Amino acid sequence: MSRLFVCCILLCLSTLTSAQDAASAVAQTSTTPVQVIYLTEGTTVVTYNVDPQTLNPTQVASLTVPHAVFNPDVNPWLIAAPNDHFIYYIGYESQNQQRLWVFATDATGAPQRPAVQEFNVTNFNGLQVDPKAHFVYAVFEGAPPRGSYNTPWYIRRYLIDPASGKINQPQVVATYSLNNGAEGTTLCGLSLLGFNSSGTSLYDEVQCSAEGANDATYNERTVNLTNGALGSDVEVYSWQNGDTGGYESVQFVADRLFDFVVPFDYAQGYDSVNIYPVVPSTSTPLLTCTADMLEACGYSVGLAHPSGKYVFMAIASDLTQIDKVELSQKKIVDSSNYVPYWVTQFSPDGTLVYGVQYENSGSQLMIYGFDVATSEVTPGGSIELPSTFDAFYTAEWQ
Repeated sequence: MSRLFVCCILLCLSTLTSAQDAASAVAQTSTTPVQVIYLTEGTTVVTYNVDPQTLNPTQVASLTVPHAVFNPDVNPWLIAAPNDHFIYYIGYESQNQQRLWVFATDATGAPQRPAVQEFNVTNFNGLQVDPKAHFVYAVFEGAPPRGSYNTPWYIRRYLIDPASGKINQPQVVATYSLNNGAEGTTLCGLSLLGFNSSGTSLYDEVQCSAEGANDATYNERTVNLTNGALGSDVEVYSWQNGDTGGYESVQFVADRLFDFVVPFDYAQGYDSVNIYPVVPSTSTPLLTCTADMLEACGYSVGLAHPSGKYVFMAIASDLTQIDKVELSQKKIVDSSNYVPYWVTQFSPDGTLVYGVQYENSGSQLMIYGFDVATSEVTPGGSIELPSTFDAFYTAEWQ
C-alpha cells in the first residue's frame, strides 16, 4: 500500500477521531438519537440524516454561512456540541480574517439562521467541546517576540451558555513556547485531541519537524469540572522518526492510547499496532500486534473504533479490514469482516461506518451499519460528494 495514501488518511483523521470519542461519552437523553452528517462545501453547510433502519441518508437542510467568504487555501472547521444542539463553524470573514459562528440546530441537527453568535478569531488552530458541553477549548498561535526562535501558543477556555450555545468569558488556561522554525530551527505546532470519557482529562499534541525529521509529544491535563481550569501538562507518550520518513498515528479512544506505528517510509511489513494505558510516560503496552500476529498490523495503519473493541485497518485504498481487539489474550485478530472502501469516520455511537469511494467521475460517501457485538457490517446508502466538497463531520442529535 502506498505510503502517500497512508499519509492522506492520517491528515484527514487527525482532528476527528478524538472529537468522536468525546461525543460518544455523553449520556443519551433520547431513546432514538438522530444520526447526522454535515458536509462543508466552501461557505455552505449541508445537513443529512441517516435512517437507522434503511441506512439511507436524506438531505434535510442547506445553509450558507452569512458574511463568510471562501478561502481556497484553508478548509473551514465545524465542530458539533456533544448533543448536537449547537454547532461551531470557523471560517473567514475576509481572506485573512478568521471568524467563528455559533448556530443552534433543530431536531434534525440542521443549523438555524440567524447565527446566535459570531465574532473574529485570530490565528485559530482548532477547538474541542468537553463531553458535558460545559466548556469550549480553543488553540491560538501568538506572535513571536522580535528576534525570538520561539512562538507563544495558548489554550483559551470559554463557558457555554446551555440555553443558547453562546460561548463567553474566554480565559487563557494554558500557555506554550514552541520553536517557530526561525533560522532553520525546528518548527512546532499545538493541537487538541479530545477528552477522556468522563471529561476530567484533556489531551494535546505538540508536533515538530526539522529537515525531514519529525517528532511528537502527547500530553494530558486535568480538567476542573466546575470552572474548566486546566492542570499542568503531563507527558503521556512521545515518538521521533529521525530521518527514516516514518511516523506514528496516536489516537485516544475509550480511555486508552492506540498507537499505529510506521517506522520506515515506503517499507512494508514493519508496521505495528500498540495499545497503551493512559498514564504518565506510558511505556508498557497492554498489547502489541506486528505482522507475525496479524498481517494487517505489519502492512497498514488503522482507525480505532469508538468502543475500543476494534481497529479498522486500511489494507488497500479500496478495502478496510475489521480486526477485533482481544485485550485479555493480548491479541488483535481478523474478524473476517470488511468494508470495501477507505473508512475514515464513525458515528459517535459507533453504529455507523463511513467510507469514501474515489472515482474519476466523482467521489461518494458510503454508509455502512456496524454491529459492535458481532462486527458484522450492513451496506447502506451513499452521498455523492460535490467537487466543492471540503470535509464531512458526524454528530448525534439527542
